[in-house]
Amino acid sequence: MGRGNVRDDSYRSGSFRDGDRGGGDDGRSFGRERYENGSDSRFGRESGGYGKGRNIGGDRGFSSSNDSRFMRDGHGPDRGSRGRDDSASYNYREREDSRYSRGKRYEDDSSGLLGDRSNNKPNIVSILEKKKNSSQTPPPPVVAPPLTLPGEDEEAARERIEKKKREVEEKLTAEKKQAEEAAIAEAAAAKLAAEEAVLASEKASTLLNEFASGNKIGEDLAQWCRDQGALLPPIEDLVYHLLTEREKKNPSINCEWAELSQYGSALLSKVEDDINAQKQVLWGIQKYCDDLGFPKLDNENVIQGMFRSMYKHDLALDEAFEGWKEDESESHEAGKMKAIIQTIDWFSWLEEEEDEEDEEEYKQ
Repeated sequence: MGRGNVRDDSYRSGSFRDGDRGGGDDGRSFGRERYENGSDSRFGRESGGYGKGRNIGGDRGFSSSNDSRFMRDGHGPDRGSRGRDDSASYNYREREDSRYSRGKRYEDDSSGLLGDRSNNKPNIVSILEKKKNSSQTPPPPVVAPPLTLPGEDEEAARERIEKKKREVEEKLTAEKKQAEEAAIAEAAAAKLAAEEAVLASEKASTLLNEFASGNKIGEDLAQWCRDQGALLPPIEDLVYHLLTEREKKNPSINCEWAELSQYGSALLSKVEDDINAQKQVLWGIQKYCDDLGFPKLDNENVIQGMFRSMYKHDLALDEAFEGWKEDESESHEAGKMKAIIQTIDWFSWLEEEEDEEDEEEYKQ
C-alpha cells in the first residue's frame, strides 16, 4: 500500500498543514525529514525509521508491527500483494471453496434443477405438470344451432335430427337383438348336433356289434343294412370292426367272411359301382393289418392276400386299388408305406393284367 493510501490523522495535523503552506522551511522537506527520521508515530518510534534501503527498523517498527498492511509473514512489505494480507487471501480462498462446494452440490444433487424440496418450494416438474393438466381441460362444448333445410325453421330441423337419431338407435338395437338371437340359435344347433353325435356314436356302436355278431348273414344281413339307411356306419368301420371281432388275431388270407353267403352280400350291396366305398374296404383291411404289425402267413404278406381276395369277390376293382395307392390323406397315413411295400407284387400283377386286356382289345 503506498503512502498516498495511508489514512492517518497525523497527515491532517496542523504542523503538517502549516509546513505544506510554506511556514518556515519547505513543507515537503519537513514532511520528508519526519518520514526518514521515523519521528512519526505511524511508522515506529525514534529509535527506528524508514531508511534509504527501505528496511524496517526500530523496536516496534515494521519488523515487529502487527499491521498486516505492510507485513507478509514477517518478511517486510510485499509489493506484489499491494497491501492485501493473509486474511484477505484466506477470505478469497474461502469464497472460491464455497463456490466449488455449491457447484459440487449442484452436480451431486439431482434435485438441483427441481428446486429445494426440503423447503417445499415449487419445482419445474410440478409446474409443468400443473400446466399440462390445465391445458388438458377441455373447453365447454359449444352448442350450435341445427342446420335447417330450405323452408324449414330451427324447431322443424331439431325434430328432424332427433327423429334421425332415434331411427339410428332403433336400427342398432334391432341388429344387436338379431345377433343375440342368431348366437342363441347357433348355440342350440351346436348343442343338438353334439347330442346327436353322441346318440349316433352310441347307435353306431350298437349297429357295428349287430353287423359283426353273425345273427344275420347273407341276404338277410344285406336287407338289414338297407333298412338302417343313413344310420349305418361307414364301410371302413364295418370292415375293420368285422375283422377285429371275427378274425381277431388269426387272419385268413382267403377271407372266407367275404363269401356271398356270409358278409359278402351285405358289403357288395353297399360298395357296388361305388369306387370310394370300395377304397373304404381297403382302408379297413390296412388298419386291421397295421394293428397286427403286417404279419406274414404261408410265406405271403397277409395284406397282399386279403387285397387279392377283395378283388376276387368284387369288393374292390382296379380303380379302387389305384385310388387307394395314390391316396395321401393324413387320416389313412398310419401303416400306408408298409402296406405299399408288402403289396408291390400285387400291383405289378394288376399292371400286367391291364396290359393283356389292352392287347386283347387291340387285336379285336
